[in-house]
Amino acid sequence: MVLPLLLTLLLGLAACGSDANANEPRNNDDNVNNEEMEEAIEPVELQLTEFAEEIGLTLEEPLSEVETQFSFKGTVEKASELEEDFVWVNIWDKDNLDGVGNGEFEYYVPIENGTFDQDLTLPGGLGEYNITVRFPSLEDGDNYYYDAVTFDIENIDEEVIRDVEYQKYGVEKELQIADMVAGYNEAEQMIEVKGAVGSNYEDDLVLAEVNKDGEYQSLAFSVENGEFSGEIPLYYGQGIHEVKFQLFSDKEEDGEGMYYDAAVLYVDNTSDQRLTEISEYEPATDRGLLLEQPSVATATELSEIEYPVKGTIDTSAPNADTVSHVIVELQHEDDYDDKATYFFPVIDNKFDDIAHFRFGPGKYKVTVYVPEIDQDIGGMFQYTSAYSLEHEVTGIEDERDILPSRGVESDSEEIIKKAESLIKGLSTEREKAEAIYKFVATHVAYDVEKYELDIFHPDDSAIETLETGEGICQDYAFLALALLRSVDIESRYVQGFAGDRHAWVELKVDGDWIEMDPTWGAGYVDGDEFHFQYNEDYFDPDPDFLAETHDRTGVMY
Repeated sequence: MVLPLLLTLLLGLAACGSDANANEPRNNDDNVNNEEMEEAIEPVELQLTEFAEEIGLTLEEPLSEVETQFSFKGTVEKASELEEDFVWVNIWDKDNLDGVGNGEFEYYVPIENGTFDQDLTLPGGLGEYNITVRFPSLEDGDNYYYDAVTFDIENIDEEVIRDVEYQKYGVEKELQIADMVAGYNEAEQMIEVKGAVGSNYEDDLVLAEVNKDGEYQSLAFSVENGEFSGEIPLYYGQGIHEVKFQLFSDKEEDGEGMYYDAAVLYVDNTSDQRLTEISEYEPATDRGLLLEQPSVATATELSEIEYPVKGTIDTSAPNADTVSHVIVELQHEDDYDDKATYFFPVIDNKFDDIAHFRFGPGKYKVTVYVPEIDQDIGGMFQYTSAYSLEHEVTGIEDERDILPSRGVESDSEEIIKKAESLIKGLSTEREKAEAIYKFVATHVAYDVEKYELDIFHPDDSAIETLETGEGICQDYAFLALALLRSVDIESRYVQGFAGDRHAWVELKVDGDWIEMDPTWGAGYVDGDEFHFQYNEDYFDPDPDFLAETHDRTGVMY
């Protein structure tokens, strides 16, 4: 909830009663007193350098005591010979009483037709300030600015009024932050911003970096018709957050991905709650991926094994139509291999599903992906990062081998009903597992065409295989796993090779881990045709026997 700075306009209302002297002329004593006070204040003492004389600088002397603002006005005889069209003004708060920034503030004042004229603000309230004025070089190719004038000035106003601090690249690209925020603000957890860039800014993103006490987080705003807007989370609890706006470089020598600081403002967060840090990457904006859950309001520390993921696709985004699925990966930080990937379909531009912290308590990295636009790599579904965040999860059990997972809908009523019919009357886990093995091997026909074309569908699943009765090795494995887990038999998807890429199943029976390969137990392929021929050899085979044909490379959760 943002606490905006409100500008109150006080309207003087004429009295309604009669006043015999209302139309008589009056002396404006206040104006007289103000003029007398200004005449009593001495102008600042300017200290000009040789470079100031070289460029023909004339600077109107500000008063030595002002209330927050002073007029910065002058002319430059050799303005047309300068390397750039800006005056660089550095304001140093000698006391830095407000604790914002490092006590320094910069302005880049444009030079037009040899003149410059802008009201500048002393940003830290009451106190003494040193002003250094620098001009660009007269020499071609020299990118330096040189000191031209220094002077001291006193701010006699206690109120802290701070402008947004624009860097040179921001001024060049005509970056403007709307008046709804200033250089110093107060807000609770979030601050809303709006802004615009000039027509000479060629990128479609503006970045914002939030910093506090050595911690920082970046996010991106989409630029449409030269404008951008959004909320900036104040991630790090109570206190002053620095917000840097950054613009991508269009300089050939910088190459792609280079950006420059463009503007700085500060926000004092009145809330002590830390927010979840969500890193947003360009594909999120390009594909229009908008997360509702998780969000910055989602707690960093969690204690539930279920992890809701919900959001929408903004159809106005350039490549919104490429998002058929949202892919969510949860990785346990104690072991790189402990990660599970979930494929959630996008229906009517919405997605809403559940992932799981299946590896027990600890730190998790969560990454949200969208499909790559180019899916020409045969047999592999390619995707790219859109968001990432981290959680600390406590109070949960390690249920990696029993929970539903991608393609393994063990919580489906259809799967549960089928599994219960298969194990009816059986008492041991081994009998139940063997019944499931036999069903899968005799129910699913090997899809030769899918294998030869190396086809992968994100929606491949146990339910689809149960309903169609055909598939390749991963489909056999998905269905076997779903049926096993639905009757509380721990099981895993094994990845490896059996002449080609292959998948089979590892399961825990009566306390021991065994393996089974329902694909190889189903039959054989002759030419382009599959023939059923049930084979029990690949239910709990001798490990040495299986190793002759199966080379295991890992486990997928």
